[in-house]
Amino acid sequence: MKIDVLQAGLRGPVLDLQDGRGLVAFVADGGPLWGEFMSSLREGFTRPGRPGGPRVLVRTGDGTMGVGGRAFEEVLAPTLTAHVLSREEYAAVWFGGGPVTTWLSAAATLCQGPETTRRVRELGRLLAPEGDGGSVRDGSVDGFVRRMILEGKEDVERLSRSGEGLEALEAKLREARGEAAEVHGDVEAGMMAWVRERQDAETRLLLYRDRERELRDRLKRLDEEGDEAACRSCGQPLQDRAQAVRNARREEWEAVVQDGRWWRRRRDQLERKPDDLKAIETRAMELDSAVNELSEELERRKIRGLELEAAIGRVDELAALEARLGRRRGSVEMEEVRAELVRAARERVRSLVHARVLSLTGGRLAGVFPALFADWADGGRRGGKEFAVLELAVRIALAELAVDAGVPLQSVVLPAGLNRLGREDVHRALVELVRLSRRIPLLLVRTTHGVASAFPECFDLLYRVEDVPEGRRLRRDRSGLGTIWLQVD
Repeated sequence: MKIDVLQAGLRGPVLDLQDGRGLVAFVADGGPLWGEFMSSLREGFTRPGRPGGPRVLVRTGDGTMGVGGRAFEEVLAPTLTAHVLSREEYAAVWFGGGPVTTWLSAAATLCQGPETTRRVRELGRLLAPEGDGGSVRDGSVDGFVRRMILEGKEDVERLSRSGEGLEALEAKLREARGEAAEVHGDVEAGMMAWVRERQDAETRLLLYRDRERELRDRLKRLDEEGDEAACRSCGQPLQDRAQAVRNARREEWEAVVQDGRWWRRRRDQLERKPDDLKAIETRAMELDSAVNELSEELERRKIRGLELEAAIGRVDELAALEARLGRRRGSVEMEEVRAELVRAARERVRSLVHARVLSLTGGRLAGVFPALFADWADGGRRGGKEFAVLELAVRIALAELAVDAGVPLQSVVLPAGLNRLGREDVHRALVELVRLSRRIPLLLVRTTHGVASAFPECFDLLYRVEDVPEGRRLRRDRSGLGTIWLQVD
């Protein structure tokens, strides 16, 4: 569901997103307006059928509708059923609603898929005190575990293929870096030569101008003084030599004027950067882009290596569980199956979040991630850059899991987090969000003026709050590549 309109309160400003696409930022360093928008969305979603509430409109294949209205509920219900998502889990995916436990529950549900989730919940109901453990057929449990093993092996095979060619990629990256260093050296040498030649042309032009002015003054004096003009060498009147001296000086003046014009044209030509230097600079930028892409791909391959290790471990554990099920039956075994499925889902979620955290921080939190994740999962959301990175990683993983599972997710809201990241982490986070915006039509994020002005090329639209005599209003600015950010008020 793509958000079209968010209204702050009953009569507050309206955030019009009808033609918004890509990564869209709500830019504000403070103030309650963003919270009012989020409250409208949260109330409309969690209290369906509530009349007279703030206006929140979304667009689906069935048209535009208000969140919480009858048409909205008719569209939402099949989605929740098909993916075995609770309403709270959908809110966690869509706009970050609910506590940490709901985020992790939504991630686990999407990781397991509908069939596995239904099986886990069925086992939970049957193992409850009022359930009937004997009603579960042993064969269905065995078959289910075997399917899980096959899916795990498929994951291992897929990740193994994606990890192939790592050495070739590293060699290609080294070659690109070497060529980039060489071309940057050519750029520096070309730039120095251009500046030196331009300064030389400027110096010569000034010299010729001084000489032309000197000769012009001399000719003027010769014309004024006539035959009585004094010789510059001996000081005696030129007399009958005056005309010859005048002609010689005029010829010299005309030559100097002609040469000066040539140096002026040469100086003007050198004001523009030479085409060969621009071509080398373009090549340097292309190589820098190639190096960045190769570096990112190498980082992704290494992260997939960690995911491969986790996938192999899951297959081994499921195989051991299958062997135990072959020897024993009963409620204890069913509890083991359920616990193993739940644990496997949690482990996969943890692995996905771990990969995202490494990508967002360049590996900086690799050593502290286990304790950080455990502390966050147990204690809930907390302040600080590390927890901000972790929460953003979970939200990105949730959105990707939903898209991969086929959830009709046309928009995602990221209420906070970018303002708490360090500068390097912000840039990496924006790169990840730009990538995610290629899979989800609209990503609405809250950010600050500092982030928006530092990385304007990452955003497609910017909404900024302005104070006017009538109250508050929103100004929309186009951004993205090719847009020049002139000033932030």
